[in-house]
Amino acid sequence: MKDIYFGCSKQISRLGYLRRNVEHMRKLQQTLPQSKLIVFNNRDNQSKRREVLINSIANQKKLSYLDVHSHEIFQDILHKWLQFNIDIESHVVEKTVIPWSQIDEELKAVSIFWLGQDDSGITTSENVGTSVFSIDISNSDLLYNYITEHVKTAGHSFTNGMPSVLQLSNEDASAYSYSKMFIDFISKNRYCPACGGHIVAVNLGSRLYCLNDSPWDDPARCEANLTSNNLQFPRTDLVVIIALYDSSGRILLGNNKRHPGKIVEKNDETSGKLVKWTSKMYSCFAGFMEPGETIEQACVREVYEETGLELQPQDVKIIESQPWPFPANIMIGCMAILREEQTDDRKINVHLDDELEHVSWFDSENVSKVIKGADIGILSKSDTEVEEWFLPSPESVAGRLIGRAVDACSDLRGKF
Repeated sequence: MKDIYFGCSKQISRLGYLRRNVEHMRKLQQTLPQSKLIVFNNRDNQSKRREVLINSIANQKKLSYLDVHSHEIFQDILHKWLQFNIDIESHVVEKTVIPWSQIDEELKAVSIFWLGQDDSGITTSENVGTSVFSIDISNSDLLYNYITEHVKTAGHSFTNGMPSVLQLSNEDASAYSYSKMFIDFISKNRYCPACGGHIVAVNLGSRLYCLNDSPWDDPARCEANLTSNNLQFPRTDLVVIIALYDSSGRILLGNNKRHPGKIVEKNDETSGKLVKWTSKMYSCFAGFMEPGETIEQACVREVYEETGLELQPQDVKIIESQPWPFPANIMIGCMAILREEQTDDRKINVHLDDELEHVSWFDSENVSKVIKGADIGILSKSDTEVEEWFLPSPESVAGRLIGRAVDACSDLRGKF
């Protein structure tokens, strides 16, 4: 099966078991000149989105992997950061701390993560892959100015939201997803939720450690450091997403209020009249899992909240998953057949949680044609207005689930 987008199987080898290995950290220092660097920054947009450095070659957008040996300023900061990881490891083991004031100011201004090694082209176990780091320079005037003056002028630029990220190859997008989720984790968590003290990233950026310097009067020792839970791990939010179909070969899809549709005006080829053309995306049903829920229970709850229809947990099948780095989710793709008593249009109710604008049944044959590009989906049409529906990208888990639902409907009623 083809790798799902953001989940390429050929991505960087993580080698997570080496993140606490001090000797490995020293080897990383020695091999820094051969390393690559992915750069993030949130200064270039008003919404403070964390964007990544890319370049365009022959109209193909590619993730920029800066050669560390070509940028001494980055080599120096990475060397300092690796030394900090070496020095603090004994404190992590012994559950002691170092004063925040003793940490290098340049290190405080950046977030850095070691992704692992790019093993492309490695043929023997004696060879060592190229180490890949990522860095967020948003709070560093020094590094941001350097990128602006020396790197962006060489054909590199930062992405501009999700659409430009989705133009990357799956391999690049997977490296982006992996690094962005860790960089987000480090950048957004500066203070301990238990005591309010400063937090530092340890284990090559994969975990957070409290320095136990609470600003409150007469603070007790941080509870986070009293137990084995003295480290915080990256947060990944679980989202269930489910494709629904029935025994007659129909697929249930919904239009979210956050995606009201794109409206354009164009002349009708036959009549010459000006027509208002509205395009709306219809997709699967999705929502965040809640604590204490199974995947099946979350699907039942979300389907009821969004459609008013009652799904049976034993009818839910878990199909596949997809990392989704906006900001840090894992999409758990599922499918289910709705029982006959739930397929009456009059049972649909979109006003429980009021997230969806419209929910409708679609014939799977029409859905199949839209997927293949053999037809467009028309919801309504008049002389002056046309309302069209379209589907999520086939590379997304939603698009893939809808394709599987088409196949399931085909199996139920014979090939069409």
